[in-house]
Amino acid sequence: MNWDPGGASQNRSKFYVLMRFLRIEQTLFSLPMAYLGAFVVLRRIPSIYDLVLIFSALFFLRIAGMTNDNLADREIDSRNPRTRTRPLVTGVISVSEAKVMIIIGLIGFFVSAYLVNFWAFLLSPIVAAVVMTYPYMKRFTAFANYHLASIQGIAVFSGAVAVLGQVYNSLPQIIYDVPWLFVLSTIFWALGFDLYNHIPDAEFDSQLGLHSFAVMLGSNALKFAGLNQVGSVVLAFFADYLYNLGPIGFLSTILHGIIMAYAYYLASRGDFGRAFYYNIYSSIVLGLGVDIDIALGIPFL
Repeated sequence: MNWDPGGASQNRSKFYVLMRFLRIEQTLFSLPMAYLGAFVVLRRIPSIYDLVLIFSALFFLRIAGMTNDNLADREIDSRNPRTRTRPLVTGVISVSEAKVMIIIGLIGFFVSAYLVNFWAFLLSPIVAAVVMTYPYMKRFTAFANYHLASIQGIAVFSGAVAVLGQVYNSLPQIIYDVPWLFVLSTIFWALGFDLYNHIPDAEFDSQLGLHSFAVMLGSNALKFAGLNQVGSVVLAFFADYLYNLGPIGFLSTILHGIIMAYAYYLASRGDFGRAFYYNIYSSIVLGLGVDIDIALGIPFL
């Protein structure tokens, strides 16, 4: 119950603390899903230019979003025994430093979107607004968990827009061609992964009047997380079929489900730390599997 993905000991280097603060490993874990959107709509490997800019946009938006999240929750985190070692709480990272990081992150994101294509730049303020408003939603509604999950889905959406905007000069056509089944599958997957971070704090959040499905559903919250992740696997299988993926794509979906099932088992035993990270691993398997499937183009026999 003392596990915290954003905590960091004060006796570590500033660079290490900064990486923990940004949870940089989660940025890398989201990248295969962002590339998935681009691979699926192109049916081939995108250009190096597109791959670099998709990474750049994701990286900078992650800096802005995660820093804003920590800044918005600084007072809450200082009162929660599980999150008292977060760098903004301990003072290892100052408020002024955090504000500079948000500015740098947003500028880097908008510049990256501008360099991708006109439509990506046009949609970038909406994407940024979704990401930057997330930490405030739990003050009002349990659907904040789906808000966070939608940010993961936006990674798939954004990867698709990054390449579709170079093919079509029509926003409705771009929106239509986004691989929405994979977007929805990602959202349902991420809902479970987010709840693994909230269930340990359910009592604390309830006392502070904060909202989540962990607070709303109580002992049924874990079942709700599992139900959403079953939905993720079902939607991923439909997506594999709809987008004519080969055996590697289907195999990655099976492994995606198996890893999530194991994460659910760990969570049911109270090991939310390992459940959280195994759940993230499942998305890497799915994203990389689809990307490799399309890159190799191996059809079913």
